[in-house]
Amino acid sequence: MIKESLKTILPEHCIICSGEKIIQLTKDTSSSSQRIEFIVYPETIEQIKQLVLLANKINLKLYPISTGNNWGYGSCHPPQAGCILVVLEKLNKISLDENLSLLTIGPGVTQSDLYNYFKEHDFEYMVPTTGAGPNCSIVGNALERGYGITPIADHFAAVMGIEAILPNGEIYQSPLIANNMAPILKWGIGAYLDGIFSQSNMGIVTSMTLMVEKKPASVQMFVTYVSYGKLSKAISAIRTVLSQSKGNIGGINVMNANRISIMSDDYFLNTQKYSRESNWLIIGTIYGEKKHVKATRSLIKKAFHPITKKTFFITSQTAKFIQKLSYIIPCYFGKLKKSMLELPEIFGLFEGIPSHISLRLAYYKNRTKENVTDLEPARDQCGLLWYSPLIPMKSDEFEKYINFVYTVCSKYSIEPAITLTSLSSNAFDSTLPLIFTPHSPEEKVAYDCYHELLTTGRTLGFTPYRLHSAFMNTYFMSDAPHGKLTKQIKQIIDPNNIISPGRYE
Repeated sequence: MIKESLKTILPEHCIICSGEKIIQLTKDTSSSSQRIEFIVYPETIEQIKQLVLLANKINLKLYPISTGNNWGYGSCHPPQAGCILVVLEKLNKISLDENLSLLTIGPGVTQSDLYNYFKEHDFEYMVPTTGAGPNCSIVGNALERGYGITPIADHFAAVMGIEAILPNGEIYQSPLIANNMAPILKWGIGAYLDGIFSQSNMGIVTSMTLMVEKKPASVQMFVTYVSYGKLSKAISAIRTVLSQSKGNIGGINVMNANRISIMSDDYFLNTQKYSRESNWLIIGTIYGEKKHVKATRSLIKKAFHPITKKTFFITSQTAKFIQKLSYIIPCYFGKLKKSMLELPEIFGLFEGIPSHISLRLAYYKNRTKENVTDLEPARDQCGLLWYSPLIPMKSDEFEKYINFVYTVCSKYSIEPAITLTSLSSNAFDSTLPLIFTPHSPEEKVAYDCYHELLTTGRTLGFTPYRLHSAFMNTYFMSDAPHGKLTKQIKQIIDPNNIISPGRYE
């Protein structure tokens, strides 16, 4: 009956009900999958509207996704069983107002799609890249409040306007868009409601307008190493640099040796063990006119001088030159040679060029499946869970967090592969990958570790900025006034609870 009803709205080739096909299309980087009844691929906004009306009529549960490549956070899986997966990858239109630097895209547009669009039209703009790779949706990442390392690090902050299908089938538009005006002011007029579509289940976003950055005249990456004993001072230095540079710097990453190692090493061949006392890497990027970059370099040198011997500044030309030098490095300097070879690709990510390079960490225990030009961790049976708490940019909070992570990870014999990325001059987000072999005893250990990180971290004041879909209704603070108000809004606009039941509830 459900399939026949769906066929009144969608062409048959847009409906998948075969159990075999569904299993193939819904692979995850863990075993926490949910039963999915159907997968549908709407091609138009009108089809989505009719799908929503049908769901209200015959009590269907819809779980909209963009591309479903939300690796480490549940991929395409809903928090609850029995949903119809609504894949929006066919909504992939792109338009750019070059005068206002406003980009309007559908949820099916990936980082790679946008990069190719800019390239084909000779637009000198940067893609808001992330470490998730070229095949991930820009809209999906923004709605999950993802972030990157280009000048607009906070991707939902770049969202200027939204169009969405509400649970009653009506089309929501941000106020300025509804008044036939370009969304030149994020807040529009009246109550700001765009935010209720972020990390929620209030509707199906079909279009998003974002502010995008032009590629500046000068881009320089800075790199330095700091001993663990000076890390607290380094945190203060980073806060100083970010607060004084006023937008010239994208996200700054602080990484321990374990995190650097899992990017390219093979778990089964790696005999080197790292402690927290090993040197930590600090890496970031300066953007701007040449005179601005020069001034920012002076600021960075001054701030980092008391804590590190040398800060290196790298341009695109320098990265390519170092890559050429790597060809004459003897093979027994394997790690050095590999780092030199990969430098232009790393630099490109900071310039807004999508890359798989950060995604390689998911293959730490599965290098035999790694194809550097086509990485898809769920398909390749990589085990990955992300723990991603917010950390105040204060030295004492930083030390408390590091102690906490090393203690918990040691208990479960899991690598404490830590990165902290600045979201502002006040906050870091930390990403800690729990890597395991799926469907093995390791997976239960990783889940137990994840549970303890979430529960103990919360008591210490470290709240995740996003959650794995399997844990949304377990660890989301729905009993607080914020959660109660969210439920009240949900009950009013979606009384039949047809959109993404259990998502952040």
